[in-house]
Amino acid sequence: MSLKYVKYLPLFLLLIGCRTQNTLPIREGIGGGFKPDTTALPTFSAEALYVLGAKWEADSVLQQEQSIADYMEQELIRLYPEKAYKGYINKLCSVADRLLVSSAQRPTLFVPKQQELRFVQAHSSSSALYAVLDSLSADEELQVLELTPQEEADWQQLQALVHAERPLTREAFDTLNISYFEEENILLTLLLWRGPRMFYRVLQSKARAEKLAYYYYGEATNNGRPGDAFKHIYVNVLLRTYVGEWLSHAIMDVFWEWKSPNAPCDYYMDMHNNIIGRQTRYADFTTIDTQCNADMRHWLQWAENVQHFIQDSVNGDFQGWDKETPTFIVEPAAQKVSDTQYIYWDK
Repeated sequence: MSLKYVKYLPLFLLLIGCRTQNTLPIREGIGGGFKPDTTALPTFSAEALYVLGAKWEADSVLQQEQSIADYMEQELIRLYPEKAYKGYINKLCSVADRLLVSSAQRPTLFVPKQQELRFVQAHSSSSALYAVLDSLSADEELQVLELTPQEEADWQQLQALVHAERPLTREAFDTLNISYFEEENILLTLLLWRGPRMFYRVLQSKARAEKLAYYYYGEATNNGRPGDAFKHIYVNVLLRTYVGEWLSHAIMDVFWEWKSPNAPCDYYMDMHNNIIGRQTRYADFTTIDTQCNADMRHWLQWAENVQHFIQDSVNGDFQGWDKETPTFIVEPAAQKVSDTQYIYWDK
């Protein structure tokens, strides 16, 4: 998306918190003439970012010597001297703050730490038990995430690096290949603000959405097809469950949508389908049928619920858009779509 559209984001953020049917954000930017300079914000291995954050968090002596921001910047410069630089973290956080309208809103978004996490009780298809996220032990954390054997093996690889006595090396990360964990920059701010546990949940949610979208739809998971809609709806279900609604909004509607340019057809489709996943259909998607799927991981059941929703043509609203369709046509058409139906524009 062109950076000139940033000026309307305050209006968008106000709308998103109390959205009713037919209220999508105006795509054309935020006020004050702010144009975030992302050209000097290189990306880094998500695994490296997580390990560095977790290593700092596990070392009480290191915490007394350096802040997590200073430590991570120092280590990124050491490991990636060709692209990391002094002042990178400050620049990153400045851009993130401006994208979130103002730094004064950051405590509202990322604090308090008494964030709630949803547990689904085995004996009921609808009741939910809430627990304080930050009080979970490491074992409870893994239990909540319901890791597969492969995910647990990946987790153990990361923990081995976190607790290694020798200094971390570039080679250790270059040879570490965790499926669907990609490079990140703007999401590093989540690690700095809420810690590595929250950061890992975001990475895991994104990886699961990519894997299951491919499982259900093969290569047809982008360019306006139903598989594209599934991916956005499902990752919002996961993020709302694991990190909360406000934070999932910041990640999906602000950070990732601003990370790379999108044609109007993609932008409005994504924004609409994000809301389907984390708001208007969230309760339906996270309802568990314990009689039919008693032994299935909850997040796999949620994926099935989303996939069944997508497959029912009554739930989809097809738009005759393409990459060249301008905003003044796409935006009003998207506003008219029910916020209980998903949008797709390519069959």
